[in-house]
Amino acid sequence: MTARPGPAPDVVIVGGGVIGCATAYFLAAEHGLRCVVVERDGIASQASGGAAGELGATGELGAGGGGRSGEAYTRFIMRGIALHAELGPALREESGVDYLLGDIPLLRPAFDEREADELREQVRWQRGLGIETEWLDAEAVRGLGTWLAPEVVGASYTVETQLEAYPFALAVAQAAERHGVEIRSGEVTGILQEGDRAVGVRIGGEELAAGAVLIATGPWAVHAGAWMGVEVPVSPLRGQIVHLAPPEGTPMSSYGIFHETGYVLPKAGGDLLAGTTRELAGFDRQPTSQAQNDIMEAVVRLAPALIDAPIRDLTACLRPSTPDGLPLIGAVAGWRNLYLSTGHLFKGVTLALVSGRSLAQLMAGGTPDVALDDYSPARFAGAR
Repeated sequence: MTARPGPAPDVVIVGGGVIGCATAYFLAAEHGLRCVVVERDGIASQASGGAAGELGATGELGAGGGGRSGEAYTRFIMRGIALHAELGPALREESGVDYLLGDIPLLRPAFDEREADELREQVRWQRGLGIETEWLDAEAVRGLGTWLAPEVVGASYTVETQLEAYPFALAVAQAAERHGVEIRSGEVTGILQEGDRAVGVRIGGEELAAGAVLIATGPWAVHAGAWMGVEVPVSPLRGQIVHLAPPEGTPMSSYGIFHETGYVLPKAGGDLLAGTTRELAGFDRQPTSQAQNDIMEAVVRLAPALIDAPIRDLTACLRPSTPDGLPLIGAVAGWRNLYLSTGHLFKGVTLALVSGRSLAQLMAGGTPDVALDDYSPARFAGAR
């Protein structure tokens, strides 16, 4: 076993997705720490690069979604969205990558009175949190001239934020490099330890010493449990997206549509996304014709005008899911200087900046601006 020559980094981060790269960015840019990101496949080659890129706090845990925990998580998401607006100019300047951050109006339609009642209650709950949202009746919805199906009885309306996910991930990675972060290719096969302290990682036949270790490998973090001697309760949830073009002669809509059965999301780059699935398919990330058919069936119900929309592509990615639907962000129980950040499910891109900055503050010995107690891995602690 050979050790890598040169000074050891302060932190080695396992995983080059948007969560790992964002944490590296803040560790370097705001705390002056030397970081190495180790990525097995390629920057943002998994869920980070395949996400829809819609940054919304509505439609999450909702009015009936768990009381305090639902409110706290929604506020966490809201802070994540705010950081995108605050830090976007600097990230674009430092990286030279324009990831098309901008606003998009979103409609969440109701097809019957039960759905309408639930949405109206969510609108009231979201307004209480400071989210600007309103209820539109059927006549108001039709007046917008959207693609929505005529039988819609009403919809909630918000103006939310979106971006292009893969360029965003590249921007974060390149901005991190501008601050001295090293990104290298390799497969981490274990954690180096001295007593209860993490002191580096194994990369093939090499040992890379470091002052601290962060595991940020999405659903693959479950495999790191064997290195740590603890259970990492995260599992892959496959999501597939159909990439469409507007039907010939039909201009691109300026509105996104989200419903419990699916969504239609026009992108600033010219793509039209339709999704998505929630499949327990293990680590199989291959797209399927069945998913395409199911997505298109839901899309046509939402927006009948898209029945003849040409299909450009079908993609799939594996999202990291936890038993309670909340991420795992923080120190690993029973260890010193070993951290975990995964389980962001559909919100990895949305939460990348707030998650990365808050964890960097914790790892640097400070108090996070946003409390991470609700997301501590310790809530699932237990030796194998």
